[in-house]
Amino acid sequence: MNRHQPTGHGSRDTFPISIPALLDWLDRACPELSPTPGQTLEEVMFDAGRRDMVRFIRREFERSLQRPDIKEG
Repeated sequence: MNRHQPTGHGSRDTFPISIPALLDWLDRACPELSPTPGQTLEEVMFDAGRRDMVRFIRREFERSLQRPDIKEG
């Protein structure tokens, strides 16, 4: 079965369809940045918030891999 690979509007990159691929994509889209001269506090905080969200998603995914499977029944 051939699965459609979605792309972002105006983007040449395909949108990831697996969680590990999404995490890699987020790492590229929201890299660790150091503040630069001329940046406002708001810009620094916005960039830090984006990166913190990527770290949070990665941490929760890695935590989910450590949980034992919960089976209903």
